[in-house]
Amino acid sequence: MQGGTLLVSRAVKWFPHFKMRLEALGFPDVHVTCKEKDGLNMLINDLKPQYILMSSNFYDCGTPYMVGQLMSVFDELNIAIINSGFFPDAIAAWFIFHGIKYYVKLLDGKEEFQRGLQCILNRKKYIAPDVQAIINELGEMPVPLKETRRQREVLLMLCCGLSIKKMIKNLQVCKATIENHIRELMKIFNSRDRVELIRTVNKLEIFTKKELSFYDEGEYKTALPEWAVTQKRINKIREKVAVNN
Repeated sequence: MQGGTLLVSRAVKWFPHFKMRLEALGFPDVHVTCKEKDGLNMLINDLKPQYILMSSNFYDCGTPYMVGQLMSVFDELNIAIINSGFFPDAIAAWFIFHGIKYYVKLLDGKEEFQRGLQCILNRKKYIAPDVQAIINELGEMPVPLKETRRQREVLLMLCCGLSIKKMIKNLQVCKATIENHIRELMKIFNSRDRVELIRTVNKLEIFTKKELSFYDEGEYKTALPEWAVTQKRINKIREKVAVNN
């Protein structure tokens, strides 16, 4: 299906309907998937689609941050975001800041929605009017999100409420290094202080609930491979059993 259309959606039961309607509108060879992250990357690499239509409320894949990461891996993708629900317009603007050229809203009405889809087919930039108005009001675009792996680790710890002292212990770096990472993150996310930084990150849904649950008793578990984390839990259970016996 190289050169066709890939629709990313969680609404599995509607897949046949989506495929039929999109092909009727003129989208070539439609393939629908609910794959996420690595699975989606592999599918894109195999299919090399001409168009990618992605639902903006697709968990863990259709957030502004994840779409930005996807575009950084496949820099020539023609991605269009489809808001089929109530995804906030203020956050939707971040898709555009990541380089998305098409943002279509189902709630704008049938005629406007179809006009947006036709713009995607004709490779003409289309941004839903409400979202475009917010972008115009904001004026200058924020700095693109290009944090390093270590900055992302610091950001995750910050969002989980860890103190600077615990970050130093977990990452084995000095206080000045942690504070420098936080300053850089505030610039990247256009935030005045740590509180605003955390609020922005939460709004953008950069971290999943699973990522935010990796912390236990102040220990940074994401630094360990999954098998090591599992083995550590097993050892704790064995210790408790031994004590009880």
